[in-house]
Amino acid sequence: MLLLCLVAASGGWLLRRGGPQGQAMHITGASTYRDAPWPEATPRVGSTGRPFVTSISPDRRFFLDQYGEPIRLKGDTPWSLMTDLSPDEAALYFSTRAGQGFNAVIVSLLGALGNGGPFDDGRTHDGLAPFVGGDVLRFDEPYWDRVVSYLQMAAERGVTVLLYPVDGWSIGHSFVPTSIQQCRDFGRLVAERLAGLPNIVWVIGGDYVPATDDLAGGSDVDRCWDAMMRGVREAGDGRPFSIQLTFDRSISSDNPFWARRIDWNFVYTYHPTYAAVLDAYGRTPTMPAVLGEANYEGENNQSESAPTSDETLRRQVLWSLTSGAAGEFMGTHDWDFHPGWRTRLSSPATTQIAGLRDLFDGLRWWQLVPDTAGTLVTAGRGTPLDDAPVDVLDNDYVTAARTPDGRQAVVYVPTARTITVDPAVLPTGTSAVWVDPTSGRRIPAPVSSTFTTPGPNDAGDHDWVLLLTS
Repeated sequence: MLLLCLVAASGGWLLRRGGPQGQAMHITGASTYRDAPWPEATPRVGSTGRPFVTSISPDRRFFLDQYGEPIRLKGDTPWSLMTDLSPDEAALYFSTRAGQGFNAVIVSLLGALGNGGPFDDGRTHDGLAPFVGGDVLRFDEPYWDRVVSYLQMAAERGVTVLLYPVDGWSIGHSFVPTSIQQCRDFGRLVAERLAGLPNIVWVIGGDYVPATDDLAGGSDVDRCWDAMMRGVREAGDGRPFSIQLTFDRSISSDNPFWARRIDWNFVYTYHPTYAAVLDAYGRTPTMPAVLGEANYEGENNQSESAPTSDETLRRQVLWSLTSGAAGEFMGTHDWDFHPGWRTRLSSPATTQIAGLRDLFDGLRWWQLVPDTAGTLVTAGRGTPLDDAPVDVLDNDYVTAARTPDGRQAVVYVPTARTITVDPAVLPTGTSAVWVDPTSGRRIPAPVSSTFTTPGPNDAGDHDWVLLLTS
């Protein structure tokens, strides 16, 4: 999802990517805001119901649900759901996505034109306003009743909501604080209002570029958001938190102001996804790396590149899951619900991604360690991405991961070739099978030091998954 701006040039019009407006707003009290650690808080969750993301694992590699079990984010990105959909439409959306295996969504709490909302003042499609007279501390009850009902719909269907209380498009538009204290009080009020809901993970930002030369010190907006999340924590809500920065490639901990505050890394890249995910996976301190945004189905924000295809989407998911990702989000052009969105909820890409997610659900995915040293796949890996931007379909790199005991390993081969593996790292009794990522069809393969992809897959492409299990 990307805000697009039209600018006049040479008598015509150019389509240009632009960051969210309102980022540079002045907020009273920001210059004297005291930077201090957030108060300790714990998630407000029970021990019943469907599993949701509630905390971070002890090794800080993945998420845990309310039962203490590993849970992986399998997401979609209906950014403007709160403001664009009626209750019946929201129920249809959540029911359909849950039935397709999605267990997470990205949603903006407040609408604005930039995040797909129908109005820049935050009103819903049928006129509900979030605030009385624009006062961010005077909640207009019908709007917030709807917010709670939509989040409950998600909870009933086992969907964790990555909720943006304020994002880079709503600040300065539907959310206009008059002071830093108002930002803090707003965070507390939101946390108190949503305390009974078990299925929230906190996120801020969204194509966010701080308007400051002192990234470590933060901008007025950074300090507002910090105060807001401080209010959330003061309300006793300690659920995981992160920030989404900007395109074409970013990781939450890139920003020094936020790096010491986040609980997990939101990975955002329009390039071959393994590079950014591996970067996030290898950072210190360790924290879960989530592919939060890549190319969406039906979109390609790099006009010089090939259109986003089903293969593009498969590569993004498989490269990420073999590079240590604790979850990934698919996303579609209907992030802001274009006319006819209902008919597009089901697509070949959705079916394929659901199958790939099922494949990893059958593995000890939380124990998979990326094969960055070439211990497993020793030759035939192709060309790793360098610093130059490349379209997803223009890179051929093989990624792989395996459990520490070596009894489960998965290799993603994006193009036809022969790869070499080290038989010494394969336990006795290892079996091999090629999995067609477009259909799930399996072709057993003899275990040896070389493996050759078995020709076109059922979609006519040449990407395959090699599964090695013992």
